[in-house]
Formats: sequence, structure tokens, C-alpha cells
Amino acid sequence: MKSNRQYFTRRNLILFALVALFSVMLVFVALCLDGSDSAILSKKNPVALIGAALKFKQITSGIYGLVCVALVAIYLVLGTVAIVFEKRIAYLNGVKTSSLKMWLIYIATVVVCLALSLGLGLLIQPQITQENILNHLIFLGESLSVALILYAAIGLLITAVVMLVVNFKKVNKPFEFFSDPSLDDILDEVEEEKPVSENFDEPQETAAADGTVASGAGGAGGASGAGGGVGGVGYAVTEPEEREKVFPALCGVDARYEGFEADNLHSDTVNLQQLCEGFRNYLAKAEHLYFDIDTIRLFISGLNASHFILLEGLSGTGKSSLPRYFAKYVSGKATFVPVQATWRDRTNLIGYFNDFSKTYNETDFLTALYEANFDVDRINVFVLDELNISRVEYYFADFLSVLEYPASEWKLRLMQLPVNFLPPVKLDEGIVQIPENAYFVGTANKDDSTFTIADKVYDRAISIGFDNRNAAFEVEGEAGPIVLGASALHHLFAEALQVDEYRFTAEDAEKFTAVTGYIYDTFDIAFGNRVLNQIETLVPTYIACGGTKEEALDFILASKVLVKLEGRFEDYIKEGLKKVLAMLSSQYGAGTFKRSEKAINNLLKKL
Repeated sequence: MKSNRQYFTRRNLILFALVALFSVMLVFVALCLDGSDSAILSKKNPVALIGAALKFKQITSGIYGLVCVALVAIYLVLGTVAIVFEKRIAYLNGVKTSSLKMWLIYIATVVVCLALSLGLGLLIQPQITQENILNHLIFLGESLSVALILYAAIGLLITAVVMLVVNFKKVNKPFEFFSDPSLDDILDEVEEEKPVSENFDEPQETAAADGTVASGAGGAGGASGAGGGVGGVGYAVTEPEEREKVFPALCGVDARYEGFEADNLHSDTVNLQQLCEGFRNYLAKAEHLYFDIDTIRLFISGLNASHFILLEGLSGTGKSSLPRYFAKYVSGKATFVPVQATWRDRTNLIGYFNDFSKTYNETDFLTALYEANFDVDRINVFVLDELNISRVEYYFADFLSVLEYPASEWKLRLMQLPVNFLPPVKLDEGIVQIPENAYFVGTANKDDSTFTIADKVYDRAISIGFDNRNAAFEVEGEAGPIVLGASALHHLFAEALQVDEYRFTAEDAEKFTAVTGYIYDTFDIAFGNRVLNQIETLVPTYIACGGTKEEALDFILASKVLVKLEGRFEDYIKEGLKKVLAMLSSQYGAGTFKRSEKAINNLLKKL
């Protein structure tokens, strides 16, 4: 059921039903308009009389004409289903459903369905003549016209009757469009002067941002992972003090910004290569932290490929310091969140509604995420420290899913708000927006006290390994922080993607696929479109940061593919890895893919 819900919404099912009803009506109208002697219905039936009133020519269609209309009706339904599937697949893959590419796909689908229905309908004719073709097209046009008229008339009649019955039944009740089914019962029990904060009593089911259903369990860790802490429905008009009682911290942010977004920052002029080199020098001179330039390039270019960066490796190698001081260097903001072993769902990150205090338990993480919607040009880095001390695919699941969508759909429902409750400014309908200036960085240690990170997390994140402690080096000249707004950083990323010589070309893909194809055939390890999209973004950005295309592809191969061979000890693994080394040498030259060669040699030592 879960996978079905992912592709079919209630609106989709309503659309399918409406199109199916119209298709059935189209066939029925065709039967009524058929003027042949073998017609099933009388030639003077009401529908035929409507056609005569419209001065339509009575066509002797026969069985072949009816089959032609039936094929159009069938392909009308199939075309609708196909277009809905195309929109849903585009949406789930982060493609704009209203883009030119998608519109061309929709138009192509309509043309194919029309061509198939008309083509098959004409091919079954015993005599394909110009007169026969013209008669069938006229008959189809008449059937469609009458069907549309009847469909609209019946639809208006049914709508009017339903509106009359529903509004007559609820004449003394407040109007609520698409109200909750249980609203009437709750309204009868609510006293007129009851405070709004007391109307958060009844937990209900609500749809979370990813389509799952969340229950309203309160208490830490007690709410469901998909959307715990959902409030009930109230009726009284919200007073400002009631809103501040339920969301004190978020209302504090509203007051601090007076409800208005902050102005954009006046960013310094730098390119990506200068940004990487300047950040590395700042870490060394101001913070006495030393990183190799490749790590800095991967971290910054990784921000363009994914809003979720994973830093893993030895303790004490600067995993937590890197994102913290990056925010400081660009005059951004870092929110540090130590993950706890007891975390099981998203309530530990974004809080839950407390049924006892009638307030929403706001976390520092939620408050910072909410504030990022006001200070939209300030880079916000959310650091999940030791994120694998609990299962990241549990408590961070909603974020992993939502960040796959287009940026405008990066939304999380905190709770179902009461009717007429006035929420904080940036909490429209109980939904918090994840802004584009927010980046999530997780640090992970590899020891017996941590959980193994699932492949679904690795696929979505840009994972950077920290295996060495780098030697200190001297920095000449000034190396102070800069001002870099999110809009300026996004502009630098966009510029990098426009440089032709930086792009991941078809020739590059052919060489890289030769290696990954062999790995798939030998070890049954592959990556999907998500990783391909990351490659197309990471490669040009990494080059703009001062690196090379081979270094970027080496990183992808090591962190996205070879890492999945950890823990496998089958007999054929050793020979297969040796063949991969030989292929890398023949395709790119020995020593070019240093990370991958090192990873393969480490695996060979364990076999």
C-alpha cells in the first residue's frame, strides 16, 4: 500500500474516475447516435434528438464506427493514467512537472494515444476509403460533442444537489471547506469561550510531507516517526497570547524579525577556487586546523550536489570542526546537534506537541530551521554530530525523503493546527519549510558503539572520508573570514555548471561506465539516476574549485560504489578487484584514481 500511495493520490483517483465516467458516457452516446439499421437503440432516443437539435448529420456508423469510438474512450483513460504516472515520476525524481521537457512528454503521450486509437479504429475497417474515414471522424466528433454537453449538464446537476443537501444539513454549522470528518462532533463539544490552547486535546491522523500517515502521540519518543505530535481541531479565534503559549520559541523568532525577512548579505567577490583556498588558509591560521585541499574542495562542491553531507572516519580528524568553521568563515550560522542513542524518530529533531502542557516542545534544531526562513541569505549549517550513534535512516527519514523533491516542496508538517488557530508567520498550516540556505552535515565514527549506515543514506549523501591527520603548514598573509550569502554561493555553483569544459560529457560517461559496468556485472553493485545526477553536478563544481575531473570521478567511484564491497568475502571478489585495478589503469592511467586504488588495496588485504 505504501508504494501505491507514492504514485496515486486521492486527486489522481478522482481524476481517473471522472475520465472513466466520461469514457463510458462517450460510448453510450455513440450507441445513441448510431443511425444504422442494426442500431441497438431507437433512432429517436433523447440523445439522438439532442444531436438532431444541434443539426448533426446522422451517420450510419455500424459496429466498426462504434469500435472506433470505444478505442478512443479506452485510450483516453490510458493516456490520463500515463500522464499522471509521468508527472509523479518526474516529481519523485526532482524534475519540474511544468518544465518544457515534461510538457513535450505530455504532448507526445497525447499524440501517441490519439494516433493509436484512430489508427487502430481505421485499420479494422473492411474498406478504407476516404468516405469511410470521413464518416467515422464526423461520427467521433458528434459523439464527443454530445458527450461533453451531457457530462457538463449532469455534473452541474449533481454538484448543485450535493451542495444543497450538504449545506441544508449543516446550515447552523460554520463553513469549513474540505473539513475534517470529525469536525462537527468536535464543534458541538467546544464551548465558545474555551481557550485555543485547550483545543489541542484530540490527536488525529494527518498526512505527513512524504505521504505517510502520522498519529498524534505526545511525549518524547512516543510519537510516530512519520509525524508525531499532531494536534486536534479547535474552533475559537486565536489570540496572540494563545499562539505564543503553543509556540513560544517560534513566536520569539517572529518578534525578533518583526515578521519580515532579513535583507540579503553584501557578499565579498570570490570564485570557488578562491573560496576553497581561503577557507583552508583560514582554518590553518585562525583555528590551527589543517586539511588537505582535496577535502575542502569535496566539501564545498558536495554542497552543490546534495544538501546532506556525511563526514566519517577517525575520531579527532576535524569532522565536526569543518562544517562549524565553514559557517563561521562565510559569516553563516552553525547549529550543533549531538545525536543521542535513544533517538528513534523525527520528534527528537523537530519536536512534538505535549498533550499535558498544551504546548509544542520546540527543539533548538527546529527553532534554527524556522529562523533560516527569515534570514534567507545566510548559510545555515546543521551539524548532526555522531549521527550513527542511532539509526539515521529512522530519525532523519523525513529529511532524506523531502530533500529528494524540488526545493519548493521541501516541507515538513509539524502538526495539524486547530481551525482558526493563527500560527507563527512561517508555519503556514502547521508546515515548516526547509529553505535552500539550509545544509545538513552528519559526522560519523566507525567503532563498535555505532550503527552501520544504510545504503539509502550513502546514496543520498555526499560521503567524505577522514582517515588521516594532516601535517601543519604555514600560511602567509591575511586569512580572515569573509561574507558569502547563500544567493552568492548558489550563483557560483550555477556558473560552474555552465562551463562546457567542466561538464561530465558523453565520452567521460563511456569511460566511467566501462568500469562501473564491469563492477555491476561482477559484483552486482550499481547506482541509480540519483548518483548520476550527483556526478553531473559534482564534477563541474569540483573542477571550478580547482580540482580535476578524474579526482571527482575517483571520489564518486570510491564513495558510492566500492564502499558497498565492505564485508564481502566471496571467492570471486579478489580476482574481480584485481580486474578493476587493471581497468582503471588502462582507462585513466596508473595512479590517477588514488582513492579507488587505495580502497581496492585495503579490500584485497582483508581477503
